[in-house]
Amino acid sequence: MKEKTLQKICIAVFSAYIGVLSCASVLSEKKTFSENENRSLAPAPKLTMSALVNGEYDEQFETWFSDHFIFRDFWIESKAASRKAAGSIENNDVYFGKQGKLIRRFASYPQKTLSQNINAVNKFAQDNDIKANVLLVPTAADMDKDSRPGGAWDIDQTALLDEIGQQMALQNFIRIDEELSQADDVYFRTDHHWNHNGALIGYRAIAENVLHKEPETFTFEQVSDSFKGTMYSRSGAFWTEADDLYRIVPSEEYDVRVVYDQSEETDSIYSEKRLSEKDQYTYYVDGNHAYTEISADNGKGNTALIIKDSYSHILVPFLVQEYEHIILIDLRYWHAPVSGLIDENTDLYVIYSLDNFAQDPSPVLLR
Repeated sequence: MKEKTLQKICIAVFSAYIGVLSCASVLSEKKTFSENENRSLAPAPKLTMSALVNGEYDEQFETWFSDHFIFRDFWIESKAASRKAAGSIENNDVYFGKQGKLIRRFASYPQKTLSQNINAVNKFAQDNDIKANVLLVPTAADMDKDSRPGGAWDIDQTALLDEIGQQMALQNFIRIDEELSQADDVYFRTDHHWNHNGALIGYRAIAENVLHKEPETFTFEQVSDSFKGTMYSRSGAFWTEADDLYRIVPSEEYDVRVVYDQSEETDSIYSEKRLSEKDQYTYYVDGNHAYTEISADNGKGNTALIIKDSYSHILVPFLVQEYEHIILIDLRYWHAPVSGLIDENTDLYVIYSLDNFAQDPSPVLLR
């Protein structure tokens, strides 16, 4: 009898607990954006007869309720901490690395997508009678092996670069994997991008292999100590220390004119307003735009046409010293032909993170 009474009490307490949390979740103030997760939260679903009949309302309500459950960040962080305490080496495909580093896994990719991307670059270069300067940046999952947790397994990115390089033998295939693997502090702790030190290695390789000159000199000026990147958001490891962010300062600065998406104009390659937002990496050339055109008052008369993902953004402050014109094309958003942007003074670049180039289908749109 006592056992049944205890069971009833436990059920009642648990039900009351769930009921209180559910009511609190419904009645609490709703946000439209999660800073820690760096994403928009689901809006309240509209109750219509058609949505009820076809089940859409139930799905939308479940998503909305999950997104706005009270103390959501606490539960997400608790889950991540529980997994780590239980011996898991990752959460949501993000490794709990050593020294508090959060590292994105790169364990597989669709071979068909990679092959199509390689063929698209080769064909574009052939059709336009130009050699592409291809820089595919390997990621921390392989270059920073010492920071990975025990038991981590990822693609051998050096071998993958060997394979891609063989298939791009007619292009100028730039390799920096050895330099990155031997260097310290070249990737952000909380983000998937390389940092200013990593980008400097990339720039020096471009100076040597494309421009055939000694690289310019730069200093670095800290602009933030609170950058919490995409791996911070995805992993749920909200206890991780934030990254520092730096302005890249050349020995001689040029006046610049930057036009985003052929409409918005500014006089800086840095977007100061982004430092007060969650994704501070967008401080560099204002983040992802379909089309970005940069003119530098350096009188060099040359152009860099860069087919890219966001890894190229932190390279721009270095390249402004070398090119009078820089055009950044993001094929995820730009679907018009780009061949008309090439002339005899143009250097064509393809700059992606290696994992993104192997998985993103948008490079096949290059024409």
